[in-house]
Amino acid sequence: MNDNSAHIIRCPQCQAANRIPADRFGMAAKCGKCHAQLPTDPAAAEPEASYKMRCTECGAKNRVPGPKINAGAKCGKCGSMLKTEELFTPQPIMVSDGNFENMVLKSPLPVLMWAWAPW
Repeated sequence: MNDNSAHIIRCPQCQAANRIPADRFGMAAKCGKCHAQLPTDPAAAEPEASYKMRCTECGAKNRVPGPKINAGAKCGKCGSMLKTEELFTPQPIMVSDGNFENMVLKSPLPVLMWAWAPW
């Protein structure tokens, strides 16, 4: 089966990935795991946006789905709350000696830092 002959649809109830053949797309389909009705409209075939964030407590990488970004995401390893508000922080930000650890070392996102000194 080549990549163009099927669409991957996530079940809205159990989040299982289901492969729907292209010739059956638009027809009624059920989840293979929980047997819930699957949406087979063309918009459902598009992958949803997700964000990868690092936990500031344990350092584990987490994938946060776009629609659930404001729902209070938790780390899958340690269970602490992820700092999802960091995604919407205006860029660039000023970093000093006082906030370097929180803004750079414990940042849930990758950091690109430019340092300048007058000497």
